Amino acid sequence: MNMALLKDVSLTGRIAYAIMCVEKYVTAKFPDERWKLVFDPFWEICQSREWDTWANKALEYIPEFLLEFADYESSNFEFISKDDYLKLKELYTRIDTDVVNGLLKRIRDIEEFYCYSSIDGIGQESLDYIGEIVSTLEREKIDLPDPELVSFSKFSAEDGWGSPFDGTKLSIVLVHDNGGEK
Repeated sequence: MNMALLKDVSLTGRIAYAIMCVEKYVTAKFPDERWKLVFDPFWEICQSREWDTWANKALEYIPEFLLEFADYESSNFEFISKDDYLKLKELYTRIDTDVVNGLLKRIRDIEEFYCYSSIDGIGQESLDYIGEIVSTLEREKIDLPDPELVSFSKFSAEDGWGSPFDGTKLSIVLVHDNGGEK
């Protein structure tokens, strides 16, 4: 994919695109799994400007960080309930988490790179992070989401971050996954 297609898209729109890509990956590679619990918190960034709170919350849903604790009580999780912890731990033990972990971390990395700072130029670093996500999908021959879906969110608005929007409407997971038990 030509990253120039996202040049005029806001950082929030780019993060939404990255989330869409990761949703495509997990639903293609692990189609029998329920992903709503994972992606609900990731989509929150599109509607919020409390980036550090979102980043802290998203971190708790990334396999590497969630699985480093033997049990919920030793975790000090701020955002995940014990029930959700157990569901996520079960999900992550059923899949190969290496790639999923890296993809989810990259979404968070986009926000963290720019959090509460000005964006230099066109925000090339965010395009590089998305390029890594896109390369993973291309390597696996997974169709990419249409970048036109986020083109409404303009880089020219709100210092490159763009105006908040309901990103859940772009989600293939939240639309098709009722979040039920496996």
